[in-house]
Amino acid sequence: METINAGEIAEAWALACCETLEKHDLEGHMNLISRKVQVFGLADHDVVDYNFWLKQLEEQFASGFVTSLSYYLNSVKAESDSLIKFTAMEYLTDNTGEKHENPLLIVLAKEEDGVWRAVEEKILDKEEAQTAGLINLH
Repeated sequence: METINAGEIAEAWALACCETLEKHDLEGHMNLISRKVQVFGLADHDVVDYNFWLKQLEEQFASGFVTSLSYYLNSVKAESDSLIKFTAMEYLTDNTGEKHENPLLIVLAKEEDGVWRAVEEKILDKEEAQTAGLINLH
């Protein structure tokens, strides 16, 4: 098995997400998301897929909704040489100045073209976030 540095890969992915989102680089941002992605934990949606994510991002870019994004990476673990799982706190500031915090579980996979992409994301509930060591810093 190839030795990978899961922490460096997760950090590079998170940084690229922040940079592409803040620059409104739709193509660049969506290149970080697998076409097979599944997102769990959103209100009113059992599972969100790639097309839903793309449409939501297009709307957010058109309205200028997101002004900044950052991540605090918590626990990072290589599950294999092509799969990384980590928990993180996502901090998003919208165009009204409101700050949104989302505790997340993110799974990255190295796809056939060699690019690490999110294949799963789950917004953690309060109990899961506490178990994962993600706490509200307010």
